Amino acid sequence: MKTHGQQFARVLSGTFLIAGTSVGAGMLGIPLVTSKAGFWPAMGATIVVWLFMLLTGLLLLEACLWRPSSESFLSISRHYLGHGGRVVTGIFFAFLYYCIMIAYFAAGAPLFAGLFGIEGPLSYLIFGLVFGAVVAIGPKSIDRVNFILTIAMCLTWVLLIGEGSRLVRIERLSHASITHALFATPILFSAFGYHNVVPSLCSYLGRNVFTLRLSIFFGTTLPLLVYILWQWLIIGALSPEALEQTLSVGAPVTDALRDVAHRPIIHQLGRFFALFAIITSTLGVSFSMVDFIGDGLKARRTGTSRIGLTLLTFGPPFVFALINPAIFDRALSIAGGFGESFLNGILPVALVWAGRYNYKELSQHPVAGGKPLLVLLFLISVAVICIEAYHLMFI
Repeated sequence: MKTHGQQFARVLSGTFLIAGTSVGAGMLGIPLVTSKAGFWPAMGATIVVWLFMLLTGLLLLEACLWRPSSESFLSISRHYLGHGGRVVTGIFFAFLYYCIMIAYFAAGAPLFAGLFGIEGPLSYLIFGLVFGAVVAIGPKSIDRVNFILTIAMCLTWVLLIGEGSRLVRIERLSHASITHALFATPILFSAFGYHNVVPSLCSYLGRNVFTLRLSIFFGTTLPLLVYILWQWLIIGALSPEALEQTLSVGAPVTDALRDVAHRPIIHQLGRFFALFAIITSTLGVSFSMVDFIGDGLKARRTGTSRIGLTLLTFGPPFVFALINPAIFDRALSIAGGFGESFLNGILPVALVWAGRYNYKELSQHPVAGGKPLLVLLFLISVAVICIEAYHLMFI
């Protein structure tokens, strides 16, 4: 039996992996779109999306625990939704996480290579080689690097909030627009995305239901608190004009901190925070991508085979980021509006519906709410897809 200390360590590890996956490049785009809604509507939308993502993550966990630990999204979907479900899941998974990886390369590579005075295409190559190597070594390497960088990210965030809070102006928090809050939901979906690591986490944490559920709860609640304070800082400290200018050039929000009150320390803290946030998310996403591609190709996830899977994970985003370095915000919005809504909303609902009511699967701790909850979560997912489609066509 595991001691309480071992149990706590595993919950902490799972929490940090989920939080590190969630708190990434999405956070650097959130205030750019939620600022138009105003702080209070943005906070309401953020809480609703958090609750949605918590519930669908627990639903996905329920489905994953019905199947062997070696199965990823593709195999689970094939079992419960048939060949067609497997194909659709594969298309959306590849689309979503390649979009997200492109955004991470576009924003993260210049920040990381900039520490060494390197710019241009070489920065993307260095970013891919360094963190591709961490992923290629294996899950323990990812876990340890992610743990260290998540702590560094949290410390930097605390310092940034402390320094920047003096610049917050209350009058900038009073603006309110419910319509713009609705249009912010796609990028909020991408900012809370962590479901991709749930199948891998099930295996890594020994399929312990108690540990996994606690990891999901704390791993999503930590980003919720971070995002609320982050939006309070950015919306309250920066002018709408500065945020609009940053959004128009497709840059992360930390670029808008450059000239805030002529205090270079805030910009530097913002750069380091952005870097840590992007790297932790890159590790979480690529961790699941290797398992996903390996599952689809029926390939081993160790040795030279893992190196090949890592190249397939990092190669395409490297190419697309080189072609369009300003793709950051658009890639995140499309990923959240279409990919996250399907994979992190519709898919968990469909898997649990099929498992519970068609296959009569039994769960140790099923998510409460029954069919009404599943229908509600499905409708919310469809609504977010429609919002992003409208945004692409008319705005």
